[in-house]
Amino acid sequence: MKRMFPIMVVALMALAVASIAVGKQGGSGMEEKVSMEAAKASFEEYCGKCHGLDRPLAKVKDEDGWERTVERMSGYHKRFGGPIPEDAEDAIVQYLVEVAGK
Repeated sequence: MKRMFPIMVVALMALAVASIAVGKQGGSGMEEKVSMEAAKASFEEYCGKCHGLDRPLAKVKDEDGWERTVERMSGYHKRFGGPIPEDAEDAIVQYLVEVAGK
């Protein structure tokens, strides 16, 4: 079971990146929804390692504010093996702007 967790995390990240790439290319509303779901998955995966997810969702910031926050948190994330990948950072910012943006 412990061996499956890293594989599942990598698979989820690959799905998130692919979904975000499809969403950025434009298209139907379904692609946009998948992209937001992937962004939420990145948010839950990375942000949930350090603190409860209700903590950032209780804040309201504009896009610049969320970009600064996610970048700063990525630096703290190094204790879990490395910073948050840039594509995941972008997805997290997109998600936070959507659900907790000004």
